[in-house]
Amino acid sequence: MIFDHIGLFVKDINYGRQQLQALLPIVSWTEVTEDPLMKVRVQFGIDSSNIRYELVAPFGEPNPVSGALASGANILNHVAYRCDDLTAAMKALYGQGALQIGEPQAAVAFGGRRVVFFLTPLNFIVELVENQSKRGGEGGSLK
Repeated sequence: MIFDHIGLFVKDINYGRQQLQALLPIVSWTEVTEDPLMKVRVQFGIDSSNIRYELVAPFGEPNPVSGALASGANILNHVAYRCDDLTAAMKALYGQGALQIGEPQAAVAFGGRRVVFFLTPLNFIVELVENQSKRGGEGGSLK
C-alpha cells in the first residue's frame, strides 16, 4: 500500500478550503468533484511537503459527513492508501481486526476506481483506493 491522502470532513468545500489554506502551507488545489452515489463533494489540496488532504462535504442525503459534523467526532476522518490488489489489502486489514464499513464502491473523485473503508482496532478509519491499472478480484464484503 502507498499513502494517498488524509480525509477531513467539512460543512462546505469553500469554507474548508479557506480554513485549511490559512492553517497549512497548501500550494495547489484540484477542482471540486461531486459524487452523487456517495453523496459527497470533494476537493484535494497538496501542501508544500507534497501531502494530500481531501476535503469531504455533504452533497445530498443521506451522506457519511453530516452525522460526524453534528457530533463533532471523526472530523479528521481517515487516512487513505492506494493498493494494487484491493481484495488482498482488504483481507490484510480484516485479518488485523479492522472492521469493514460498507461495500467497495466506485468513486467519482478517483475516476471510478473502487474505494472501501475500515475502522481499525486503534479506532481510526483507513480508506483503500484501488489503483487504476489493476482490479484486485471482485472485492465485496469480508464481513
